[in-house]
Amino acid sequence: MAARPPLVMPRAAASAGPLPAAATVAPRQSAQCLRARGAVGGLFFDQRTARPVRHLLPDAKFGAIGSTAEAAPTEGLVQKLQGVEVFDLSGKAVPIVDLWKERKAVVAFARHFGCVLCRKRADLLAAKQDVMQAAGVALVLIGPGSVEQAKAFCEQTKFKGEVYADPTHSSYDALEFAFGLFSTFTPAAGLKIIQLYREGYRQDWELSFEKNTRTKGGWYQGGLIVAGPGIDNILYIHKVSASHTKFLRSKLRPDVSILATLRSLASASASKSKAAAKSLADHDPSADPASSYIVVADQDSASVTSRINRLVLAAARSILSGRGFSFAVPSRAASNQVYLPDLDRIVLVRRESARPFANVATARKATITARVLSLVHAVLGRGIHVTKRDLFYTDVKLFGDQSQSDAVLDDVSCMLGCTRSSLHVVASEKGVVVGRLVFADDGDRIDCTRMGVGGKAIPPNVDRVSGIESDALFILLVEKDAAFMRLAEDRFYNRFPCIILTAKGQPDVATRLFLRRLKVELKLPVLALVDSDPYGLKILSVYMCGSKNMSYDSANLTTPDIKWLGVRPSDLDKYRVPEQCRLPMTDHDIKVGKELLEEDFVKQNEGWVKELETMLRTKQKAEIQALSSFGFQYLTEVYLPLKLQEQDWI
Repeated sequence: MAARPPLVMPRAAASAGPLPAAATVAPRQSAQCLRARGAVGGLFFDQRTARPVRHLLPDAKFGAIGSTAEAAPTEGLVQKLQGVEVFDLSGKAVPIVDLWKERKAVVAFARHFGCVLCRKRADLLAAKQDVMQAAGVALVLIGPGSVEQAKAFCEQTKFKGEVYADPTHSSYDALEFAFGLFSTFTPAAGLKIIQLYREGYRQDWELSFEKNTRTKGGWYQGGLIVAGPGIDNILYIHKVSASHTKFLRSKLRPDVSILATLRSLASASASKSKAAAKSLADHDPSADPASSYIVVADQDSASVTSRINRLVLAAARSILSGRGFSFAVPSRAASNQVYLPDLDRIVLVRRESARPFANVATARKATITARVLSLVHAVLGRGIHVTKRDLFYTDVKLFGDQSQSDAVLDDVSCMLGCTRSSLHVVASEKGVVVGRLVFADDGDRIDCTRMGVGGKAIPPNVDRVSGIESDALFILLVEKDAAFMRLAEDRFYNRFPCIILTAKGQPDVATRLFLRRLKVELKLPVLALVDSDPYGLKILSVYMCGSKNMSYDSANLTTPDIKWLGVRPSDLDKYRVPEQCRLPMTDHDIKVGKELLEEDFVKQNEGWVKELETMLRTKQKAEIQALSSFGFQYLTEVYLPLKLQEQDWI
């Protein structure tokens, strides 16, 4: 075929700097040693000693160009390659194993000779060819095509190493490289092609597909081998997985097997729930919990009203005596919030501060406190419930901002020793639930399997919920509504009987109360699905250990023993989440992650510590939606079923 003019291609890798000279490698190594070898960037390491063995390749990640790739076992490769021949540029047949029979060699396998991704890889390798040659390491490239195509590739790229053609793809078949349209033209490859076009690289479509894709090898994936000297001395092979998603699907056992695992989990959770929940009295039986910590409880309207009356009466007497009035308010400062490991939650230490009306610094706060007490008293007297927003709008001029009235509302709960729901002031509806759950909401029967994709809003007043029934095997707690919608639309709860709920981000009080009630009454295990970032973990910790803002009510708002199902930092590599779907952590992310590592409740869980350390080491985060890069239903069809099957949670 006629030679084509060379394509203009930048030598982007030329500035990467020279690599150190390669160390001499023994001619033969045991299979055990070979299995212990790994590669990170351009370094080969002995994984048993963590010492570098040699520098051979550019400082580019394997698999960074194109599809997901992996290091593969080297056992049995020589037998598979026996009889396989490739052809040099003169058309002479050469047994492929002879390429490293008497020398060390890095053998790269191209997707096809016109592939823009392979041209970039060839450029990276060529930039180090002189260093490798000086170290006695040969650089070889093999492509699935004819000798004429190989010649055209050399003319276009000016590749410095040896180039061979494999017109029958026999080496690719022997090495079981990936093959197929959908494994070649992936979204990841498409993004890389766009990136390389911007750098000046060009795809030669005619060179790769001028007759038909099968004979020209257009649909093959590539890889890399490091071998020699010695035919059977294959040190390393790196290849594109045929389809990691397909591989993971093949690992899935029948649903009946996964359901058996879930039943065992549910049974163990029910047995564990039979033990009485620990209280502050269990923390220190010799002391009165009320004297050391703020302890609030649900109270009826009459009890709360009576307490408010006593407070106001005491204030009136103080005013009549000429002393003015002051409220004794429990301090909710961060220094008063402590984590008790044996209770596994945050509690509020009892320390009170005066809030006198006669003091300029506290006069406004004392006025707001009196106003909130008055409003709560009126609400209780009417037997109705209002939202925090309603409360704010009753006296906007005094409150100024809703955060002011909200904060004082929590102070009032502490002062009265009752939960915030006992004040009949609730937050607006936020959380939603769907799945195998039936309950009565103020007498109306709700079947959560018939709530559609949006689910049933969790009532802001959880006290009106009754008659909870379920045949679920577990509760799936989801951070975001996007993942919740996917699970609901795919009817995940029918395939694996469960209750799915989300607070759509930071958990509100109603969702936390509802989750705890489901856990206590149904005695089901709770599995959590959150983003792989510090904020996902903070949200999970609020459900488990409580928030510092409402530490005074942690006994009612926390759900202990939630299992972290995903998405965990270690999952990003385990499930081959593409690099472009991973997000770099910001400085603030890193700061929050380090702060989490210092939290006592994190230190109590070794698994959490390891995952956080992995996150901070890689400086990468990812959302649950990153799994959609493998398909919109990958979450429900592969990721979660495999997680449940392997009991892969912390």
